[in-house]
Amino acid sequence: MRTDVIRRALGNALWPFISFGAILLAWELVAQLGGVPDYMLPSVSQVVERGWETRDLLITHGRWTILEIVGGFALSALIAIPLGMVIVTSRLLERLLYPPIVALNSVPKVGLAPLFVVWFGFGMAPTIAMTALVTFFPLLVNTVMGLRSVDAEMIHLARVMAATRLRLFLKVRLPHALPSIFAGLKVATSLAVIGALVSEFIASDRGWGYVLVSAGGQLDTALIFAVMILLSAVATAFFYLVAAVERLVVPWHSSQRQPH
Repeated sequence: MRTDVIRRALGNALWPFISFGAILLAWELVAQLGGVPDYMLPSVSQVVERGWETRDLLITHGRWTILEIVGGFALSALIAIPLGMVIVTSRLLERLLYPPIVALNSVPKVGLAPLFVVWFGFGMAPTIAMTALVTFFPLLVNTVMGLRSVDAEMIHLARVMAATRLRLFLKVRLPHALPSIFAGLKVATSLAVIGALVSEFIASDRGWGYVLVSAGGQLDTALIFAVMILLSAVATAFFYLVAAVERLVVPWHSSQRQPH
């Protein structure tokens, strides 16, 4: 039994390497044999070489960006998930809070970035605020949907058995909502990267977004691709980290079952 689990885990880990290897090989062949200028599409080897040459720069700015991503993601989760729980428990609060939240989500986030600089100044704070704002709405909506999707008969049965509101929430609503909450968290992992990058584009002198702007001004396409690959790797690792936590927290859910 344990051998089957290990074999399945190794097989699942192998497929991403195969798919990414095929993509990189196709990229290298197109760049080398397709006659595409280097400034438009550098080869994989050129990107790797440029990334290694600028590794100190990428590490220094990468630490800044990763802290912003994690900080904004955590801030959003700490606000959105409890707020979703509050909205579900009170119809009055839902009517008061939901319309302005929806209106705020419809505002273009890029337009708010300069305003955040005015409010929070330069540095990490405006980028964390932008990242939290970009990831906030999906987390809130998934939390509300998950808490509301509990079968009415289960709630009725719990009430018949004299369950208090707190016990009903902890034993019925919250466990049932966890898969939906984790779905929102996984969506937010990629949005957090986008939010941090947008903020760094507009008002930052540090981070991978700043490196991208500088490299674009110098037509350093190889460096641009190197940064984009690093951003993709961070977003992917963040996604699988959340997925791993989900497997630990809700192993009983159908989404965690292995296909036969």
